[in-house]
Amino acid sequence: MAVSGAERARRRGAAPARAGALLLGAVASALGCPGPPEMPAAPPRRSGGAAVLPDCKGSGCSQAGALLAAARAFSDVRHDYLLDTSSAMVPGRGLSRSAAGVFSPVGLACAQPKAAQAAPAGAGANLGSSGSAAPGAIAAAAAPAIAAAPGAPAPAPGERAIDFRYVGIAVDSVLVGADVDLPAYFSAGGTLDRRRLRLVAMALVADEDPQFFDPTESVVPAAGGGCACGRATHFIGAVKRGAMVAYETDVTAGEAHGTAIGLFKARIEAGDRRVTMTSVGELAIEGVEGAPVAGAKGGGQAFGALRLEVKKAVPLAYAIYPVADVCRFSLAEPEIAPLPLDLGVVPYGATGTAQALITNRAQVDIRVTHGERAVEVPAHGSAELTFSWTPEGETAGCERQTRRETFVVQPKDPASPVVPRERAVVVPLQVTTGMPTFSKHEPIATETGRSPDYGRASVDWTCPAGYVAEQCEPQLASCLSSTGSCNAEGYRLTAETTADGRGCAFRCTGPSSSIWGDHGCTYTATMVCRLGCK
Repeated sequence: MAVSGAERARRRGAAPARAGALLLGAVASALGCPGPPEMPAAPPRRSGGAAVLPDCKGSGCSQAGALLAAARAFSDVRHDYLLDTSSAMVPGRGLSRSAAGVFSPVGLACAQPKAAQAAPAGAGANLGSSGSAAPGAIAAAAAPAIAAAPGAPAPAPGERAIDFRYVGIAVDSVLVGADVDLPAYFSAGGTLDRRRLRLVAMALVADEDPQFFDPTESVVPAAGGGCACGRATHFIGAVKRGAMVAYETDVTAGEAHGTAIGLFKARIEAGDRRVTMTSVGELAIEGVEGAPVAGAKGGGQAFGALRLEVKKAVPLAYAIYPVADVCRFSLAEPEIAPLPLDLGVVPYGATGTAQALITNRAQVDIRVTHGERAVEVPAHGSAELTFSWTPEGETAGCERQTRRETFVVQPKDPASPVVPRERAVVVPLQVTTGMPTFSKHEPIATETGRSPDYGRASVDWTCPAGYVAEQCEPQLASCLSSTGSCNAEGYRLTAETTADGRGCAFRCTGPSSSIWGDHGCTYTATMVCRLGCK
């Protein structure tokens, strides 16, 4: 189902120059960057603001270690965002990106928020006493669910209201990926000898009204085609709301050896007190690849995929777009949500499906083709595209798999003079999978005698990690009663699911004598477990 941009622009006016309504009470400590950064710096750390981890053997750093392990699952996730918890950036401002991926601001406004339809009478707004919009004010309502946006996929519980999930490294305000060579960030032409390194887990909530941009007068035709805006390569887009947990440490040029992940691991394992924890908004984290996670239910291990849930969303980051996106006749790359696209728990051999919301940022209607599926998306509109995956493997346990799917974007009108003529867009998929069932069979017996040890016929089994007990059954049971029954003449044979649901308890009891007669029991214990990853 396609949706026009006009229908989705019912609230948004021009984006504010500064979205300065960050609730400071939601910030456990401000993210900062000492020295003159190449991007606008967040406010410096307040004394006592950051929660210093007392010991990296404690639960706080257990979570940090688990996030380091989880970062590999997000290596294919594009991260075109700049962190800014102070809402200090100006949408439309030009940025110059170096070969090393470092962004620097330029003194030009390359884009401006596209004018939206006038708000309907009675629409809510933050107004000053004069009745005009209060400067810098933004709505503080709860994050909208995807279901509230026309054309969005039907929401599932929890994180389907999240557009973007990410675990990885940030250098200053720039998300750089699952890992990065640190020396490059000190030899990229900057003047800093100290940078803020962050291991972040973040989630951005769904946009109810996507913001689109038009070029400013600073954007002019380029000699080789397309357009240019001074030395800018990108521009700052709309503010994004969400929540984040970050483990931070400062790194000097002399310490910048090897990779960011390697440095974090070394400092965490050493209990380095320079590693501090920061929370922005309220983000719940559970389930990092079977590793112990602080705050996991029951205080134990949480198996399966990483789960991020935004309890409280605040302004957190800004989108970044290439200047080419506002060129005339540009075939801008569409936005995809959610990212990564999670198909949930799908056993080996079964097929999982999920819908992604494709938002067309181009000024022309487009056709999106993925395999045999094709959808048409109006200019500044959106449509759903279905992705399928049948995972394969042989692991008896919860396994996290990732892969990349590609769809092709072309103008709906083949005669439209857009540049480029088509785009190939990569979508990272994730799935939690494993063998559908795990079974175990074993003969159990006491010795035969007047007073057999019935403890030998009592066994407790546990399903593999990520599985839950589906069947606990004694088979081929035989006891030394007159009828052979194991539930008569003092014999009792039971098989029950354990209290946590993750195993079976088998018990056989019976009579004993000191003078005459033999007693005993024998049976085959059978346990069937089914995949139950979270």
